Amino acid sequence: MQDSGFPIVARMGNQFLARLRLQRVSCNQQIARLERLLAAKRERLAAIEATIHDLEPELRLPAPTHKPNPIFARGEVTRLALATLREAGEPLPVSVIAVRILAAKGVALPPPRIRRMAKSRLRAVFAALERRGVVRTVGEGMEAKRALTSH
Repeated sequence: MQDSGFPIVARMGNQFLARLRLQRVSCNQQIARLERLLAAKRERLAAIEATIHDLEPELRLPAPTHKPNPIFARGEVTRLALATLREAGEPLPVSVIAVRILAAKGVALPPPRIRRMAKSRLRAVFAALERRGVVRTVGEGMEAKRALTSH
């Protein structure tokens, strides 16, 4: 007969359950506080936009565009791209690097939208790395590949 773990919780008594309930209350309080803070920030933003509109009625304000990357953390694209180039030991196209770094993150068969997003991020990363002299572009246009510079 396999132990499901339930008797252990039952033996621990009400202390374990009481701790969980306190943690739940604490989380709910934090969420309520953050929601109030968010509401205040939204009101402040609306007041700022209203003032801008009063001063310049014809000015169109762009919608917020920053969307967090759902797959990569900050700096992770750079780290994975450089690791991929080191492993390959030869110049690689951005599309190949994109597929490899997505696979490293557990996205084996990425949909086209995710591949495009990864390639776009990689191009930006490689532009910055090229300015710093870390990578170089080999070839032009559709045949362009990225390689590590030899130091």
